[in-house]
Amino acid sequence: MSNIKQVGPNLWTAPEDMGVTPKFMRTEHAIKHYPKGRSLLHEPLKQDVKTPLKASGEETEALGEVFEYSSAGGHPGYLDMRVNSVTNRDMFFYGGLFFAFIWWGFVYFSNGIVTDDFIPSYFEYSIYGLCFALSILTLFRPLAKPMRFHKANQEVYVWHKKVLYRIPWQECEFSIRVAKQNEGYRGLRDGYQLSLWLNPKHAVKPTLSGQTYVELNIFHNMNHHIPLYDYWEYVRRYMNGEEPLYIEMDERPRCPRYSTKTAKEEGYVKTTLLFIIGLPIMLLIKPNKMALWTPFKAKWPEEVHEWTGERCDWN
Repeated sequence: MSNIKQVGPNLWTAPEDMGVTPKFMRTEHAIKHYPKGRSLLHEPLKQDVKTPLKASGEETEALGEVFEYSSAGGHPGYLDMRVNSVTNRDMFFYGGLFFAFIWWGFVYFSNGIVTDDFIPSYFEYSIYGLCFALSILTLFRPLAKPMRFHKANQEVYVWHKKVLYRIPWQECEFSIRVAKQNEGYRGLRDGYQLSLWLNPKHAVKPTLSGQTYVELNIFHNMNHHIPLYDYWEYVRRYMNGEEPLYIEMDERPRCPRYSTKTAKEEGYVKTTLLFIIGLPIMLLIKPNKMALWTPFKAKWPEEVHEWTGERCDWN
């Protein structure tokens, strides 16, 4: 059952969480410009409106969990933030393992009841192969570029579907919308999505972008809307120079790696063994992080390095 309730002729609300009560509506702007705008329930976000978060603890108040989960790296002058296709790969990974377990249970408990003539062995192993392929291949899909929030330039750079956008911060169109279709749940659970609506006028080469808006899925969550508001408030504070805000300057991209510093302190043999043992554990508990190792990564167009002031292709 949905917790999103209609409370007015053009107003829907979701349950309050950490001081935030979403207010969804249909807007004329969305109906006119956005894909499927007539059925879109969303809350447009404004750069100058602070999200009323009720947080406890210094790290939570400074939204450090947003940086740790979604940032590709902090730099003097700009910040790279990953999008949903990178941070939410665990759904397909765990989905493949789940279906493999269901199939194993069926085969195990039907042993002696269902004969090999009914389910040939090659078919049985093919199902296992498909399940594990769904899990593993999703980790090697090409990584999308993060959004680059350039505070010094007050611009946001987006490389999406081979179209480059250069958007003034104050003209960015963000909203949190009701995501009615949830994969695997047939819409039985509430879904929320933080989106950036890419205006074709901000495309560097407009002929490549067409004449319509394109939706960029920044963050998707089932049942809980507060992570989306946290993400939005984090980038809003960053671009507006507001505090409190946790950010760490990085010399290398934020992804799992072998630590030579730890190896020097703890010993190379010990560190190497722990690293090898920890890999399968990391794969099971943090598949999103392990997916960052894929060699298939998009690269920024040359213009972005010029606007940024330095070459950085982190994912």
